[in-house]
Amino acid sequence: MGFHRAKVVEEGRSELPSRAGVGWTANCTIKSYLAEADETITMPELSGGIIQQNFALTSDVTYTLPTSVLIEAEWPEMDVGDAFSFIVTNAQLGAFDVIIAVGAGQTAIGPGNGLEVKLGASRVFTLVKTSNTTHDLY
Repeated sequence: MGFHRAKVVEEGRSELPSRAGVGWTANCTIKSYLAEADETITMPELSGGIIQQNFALTSDVTYTLPTSVLIEAEWPEMDVGDAFSFIVTNAQLGAFDVIIAVGAGQTAIGPGNGLEVKLGASRVFTLVKTSNTTHDLY
C-alpha cells in the first residue's frame, strides 16, 4: 500500500491527483508480530497499513516507527501536509499493551502523547508530513 497519490475523478471530469479530504483508499497487508520483543517497524511493514501483535505477552512491547529520513526516501511524492494512516491491533492473549514510539524526526501529538494500544483494541494512527525532514504522529 504505502503512500501513493491516487487519481480521483470528480463529476465526470478527468483524473486529478488526490488531496486531503477526498477519502481513504487502501489495499492493506498485515504484519503480525509473533514474539515478545521490541521492534523497529520497517518501511514495507508500515506500507502494508496494519501492524498486529498476536503473541501472549508477559510485558508491554514497543514498536518504533521508521525515521522520517527513511519515510522520505520511500515516499518522495509526499508533500507537506500529506498524511498516511495505519492501524495497530493488539490481538494477543496476555494483558499488556503495544506501544508505538516515534522515530527520529517525528513528534507525537495528543493528550499525554499516549501511543499505547490496549489489549483487544485497535487504533488508527496518522503520520503527517510537516517539513522535508519531519512528521507528526496523531
